[in-house]
Amino acid sequence: MTLVGVACGEKFDHPDPAKLKAAIENAKGFAKLSHDVGGRGMRVFPNDFQKGVPEDKTIEQIARSLNEVGKYAAGYSQMIRLENHGNAGRLTTLRKIMDQVTEKSVRIKLNCDAKDNEGGQFERNFNLVKGFLGDTLHMHDLRDEKFPYQLQTNLLIDMGWEGWWLVEESSKVPDRVQALIELRQGWESLVAKSLSR
Repeated sequence: MTLVGVACGEKFDHPDPAKLKAAIENAKGFAKLSHDVGGRGMRVFPNDFQKGVPEDKTIEQIARSLNEVGKYAAGYSQMIRLENHGNAGRLTTLRKIMDQVTEKSVRIKLNCDAKDNEGGQFERNFNLVKGFLGDTLHMHDLRDEKFPYQLQTNLLIDMGWEGWWLVEESSKVPDRVQALIELRQGWESLVAKSLSR
């Protein structure tokens, strides 16, 4: 069995310095926990732009926080996986954040967010961050046509990405085992189509 890591829910968008400091310290604790239980890393969020706070200031704050947490996590051989989540989590914004991140232990975790495909711009947005991708992504309902799952699969395979495709599904289904089987079949179909191009 492989423990990929833990899902820390901390975010680094807090305008309140005390809440930001607490989020950073909690995230460090999760990095140590992941190490202690045999994980490889942990997920964190950017997360939102706050009313009355300039976006550039929030981006700089998130990057600074990631550098602090990333440096700590590197001491435990842990990866910090910044998930594209929230309105400060678009791929275009994550690129701006990562341009200010100096810690190599901080990487991006794709979240298959339809916002990143607005205007059919997913490939352009993906290319902005592909050099920063970590070893995990979240996939959701593969039947959702708002997100270009096949295109993402093609781009990942073309770049030789060998990470973990993790399921994040909240739909209520009558048979969970059958739903997982169907999800696996859907994922295998995406990969097969990509490899047969």
